[in-house]
Amino acid sequence: MKFMVTVILITHIMFYCNTVTCLLPPKFQWKVLDFAWEASAREAALNTGAYVPENNLPAGIARWKDKLFITIPRWKTGVPASLNYIFVNGTQSQPLNPYPSWEDAFVSNRACCVSSNSTVVSAFRVHVDNCDRLWVVDNGVSDMFSNVKQVTPPAIVIFDLNSNTLIHRYELPDDVIRDSSVLIGIVVETLGKGCADTYAYIPDMGSNSLIVYNLKQNDAWRVENHYFHFDPHSSVFRVGRVEFYWSDGVSSAVLAPGKKASGHRDLYFHPTASTKQFRMSTKLLRDRYVPKEILFNAAEILGERGPLSQATAADLDPHNNVMFYAQLNKNGISCWNMERPLMEENVPLILSDCTVLEFPNDLKVDQEGNLWVLSNRQSRFLYESIDSREVNFRILTAPTTKLIQGTPCEKMSTIDKALSLIRPKSKTK
Repeated sequence: MKFMVTVILITHIMFYCNTVTCLLPPKFQWKVLDFAWEASAREAALNTGAYVPENNLPAGIARWKDKLFITIPRWKTGVPASLNYIFVNGTQSQPLNPYPSWEDAFVSNRACCVSSNSTVVSAFRVHVDNCDRLWVVDNGVSDMFSNVKQVTPPAIVIFDLNSNTLIHRYELPDDVIRDSSVLIGIVVETLGKGCADTYAYIPDMGSNSLIVYNLKQNDAWRVENHYFHFDPHSSVFRVGRVEFYWSDGVSSAVLAPGKKASGHRDLYFHPTASTKQFRMSTKLLRDRYVPKEILFNAAEILGERGPLSQATAADLDPHNNVMFYAQLNKNGISCWNMERPLMEENVPLILSDCTVLEFPNDLKVDQEGNLWVLSNRQSRFLYESIDSREVNFRILTAPTTKLIQGTPCEKMSTIDKALSLIRPKSKTK
């Protein structure tokens, strides 16, 4: 059975890699990541093991004006700074700048704690909101892959991007965290005209839950649902010639534009080990005291993206009302016009390349309508090794409108919208 699954996977992957040409030349790329060190700090970090070049794997990105933020989770030892940035108009292989400063960002392998509330120990994906704030979920752990060490409690860390200063740090309470928790990202909803009334939604991939945080009340709670769990039929992956099995739960959350009548929004989510798409209304998620039985029935299955369409990250282009997915097994990016029924033919693979897009780990749509994609060869990094003589990490970008041109993700005409309402939707069990 395992042999047959492997053959099927290889056949499909060869098809995608040989028939779809990558349209995006990398804007940034690195063989190994390096940093903008101060004076002789680099040599000292190499000597003490605080910096091990081959152990630094970029995992998350987000753009704000002239900065592109890049996170490096502490999978292994030797990661000097987890939260970093580069300049959008900088050189292709420029060094990373720890954020908000070297003093705040640096964590040594021997650290038992941190001296600054601005320190981010280990983060995966980050979010820039419409109030010029950077939201980070800090798991607080080091050496995740072999000898996990809890340096600080898991926390939400918020920065003012205009002043590069800490706004708030909130340590997540024990009643919302589990021993298996892996906080993979964060998405933010701001209500009204100000910035105080804000909710954050955090997928907990490890314990199959969603954590909701109310900034105004400085309070957090845990939401559970069966659809946050992985699908055992979608748990086999093959990326970069490496076959692996993942049981990862909900890993991506995307907020759709607000509904004018109700003022609420829909939160779209999916587990990594799944090909289905789901959604829930923030009306229920914002209510700390909503009965659990109502929450269990609140998630809606929207449909299937198709075979081998397991995705890590997703993000929304609000101008075109299109969601983009980073698809692992296909080494590529797909899109879905949210005005169409979610079915395989409406989620086309628009980019694929087995070298340039090997393991697309994160993607973001910026405020100017550009898609940014990070590929990082994570399967080799975790289960084999990365060859430092090759380019391993790439960041690509292009306007979203250009990427969806001529695909089912293009904006629909009035007639097409009317027809989509009367066409039968796919049936998903």
